[in-house]
Amino acid sequence: MLRLNKLSLVILLASIPFFAFSQTKEELKKQKVAIEKEINYTTDLLNKTKANKDKSLNYLIVLDKQIQNKEQLLQTLTIEISLISKQIKKTEKQILYTESTIISEQEKLQSLKAEYAKMIYAAFKKKGNRHNLMFIISAKDFNQAYKRISYLKQYSSFRKNQAKKITESQLLLLLKKEQLLQQKEQLLQESLSKKTLITSKKKELSSINTTKHEKEGLIKKLSKSEKVFKQQLQEKQQRAKALDDKIRKIIEEEIRKAREDGKNGFSLTPEAMVLSSEFASNKGKLPWPLEKGIIVQFYGKQKHPVFSAIETINNGIDIATDKNTVVRAIFDGTISRIFFIKGAGKAILINHGEYFSVYSGLKEVSVIVGEKVLSKEKIGVVITQEFEHKTELHFEIWKGYKKQNPSKWLFKAY
Repeated sequence: MLRLNKLSLVILLASIPFFAFSQTKEELKKQKVAIEKEINYTTDLLNKTKANKDKSLNYLIVLDKQIQNKEQLLQTLTIEISLISKQIKKTEKQILYTESTIISEQEKLQSLKAEYAKMIYAAFKKKGNRHNLMFIISAKDFNQAYKRISYLKQYSSFRKNQAKKITESQLLLLLKKEQLLQQKEQLLQESLSKKTLITSKKKELSSINTTKHEKEGLIKKLSKSEKVFKQQLQEKQQRAKALDDKIRKIIEEEIRKAREDGKNGFSLTPEAMVLSSEFASNKGKLPWPLEKGIIVQFYGKQKHPVFSAIETINNGIDIATDKNTVVRAIFDGTISRIFFIKGAGKAILINHGEYFSVYSGLKEVSVIVGEKVLSKEKIGVVITQEFEHKTELHFEIWKGYKKQNPSKWLFKAY
């Protein structure tokens, strides 16, 4: 039974690294699906603005986002290929070990069979010369007869044990052969999977090079319109400043109002404090303000996609989406203000205690000031800039007077 226990342990240990590998592979698969989904979405957005791409800075920004996604997918494929290669090497080693064990077990089995054959032949010869009973009766005395009985019992037991060992060895051999077949099948599947991934990687690399070539050509064309883009940039900065000033003014009013309404020096009501605490505890888990979209401009300093010497500062994030996409609240709160920014559409500011969320670039608003809203509740619709076929939501989060990086607050917004 000891041999069988050892075999069970070998099979169990062999399965552990494969299980761990499967987990990693599953995680990579999920990541790959998410990236591919975003690539498909950016492709859809690019197709919608393709007709105007030679004049569209938005097309270039989405194109750059697609390059980033494709490069990320390429990295994921490289890691997956590397993991499969390592697993193939492990499986090959296991196969070699199992094959050598089978050969060793076959040799032991042949040895056991030879020993057993000798025993049977010896027993047959003895039976031919004299019967076991005569062997006992012919003893000189009782003591010798007892010893002869014991000898016959031991001999019989030894024969049974030899037969049992041969049966166990045969079973062990069958199990190891089965294990070897499974390992070979696993190796074949891994090899096929690796070949498929390598082909996919080559296609993705070719696709990235094509997209980069398109980007370079577009930058050359767009760089000729430097005056136009600098004027657009100036207008965008003016809109950003107007939005920033408006938000600060509203927040000042909200804080002043809270202080006036507060008791015993508290700046927030107990209800607002609970809301603030709940909002803070959901950092990194908050829903997106849109059901569908990709971040094309992140928080903080950004280099201009055409003129690298020019830097802009983004107080929030810009999310590209489809026409007529619904905007929704990211958390429970109260509508503080609804205001208009020239050239950027309408904006909504929602109070979440000491936190505020800002939604700018709306064509329609479906809430009123003072209204309480719930998480994921519709508050408006994103505006589309027809000239560039651009549909983008500008989104910000503030804590008091301090701007926050929305990517750190929204679920997987990186």
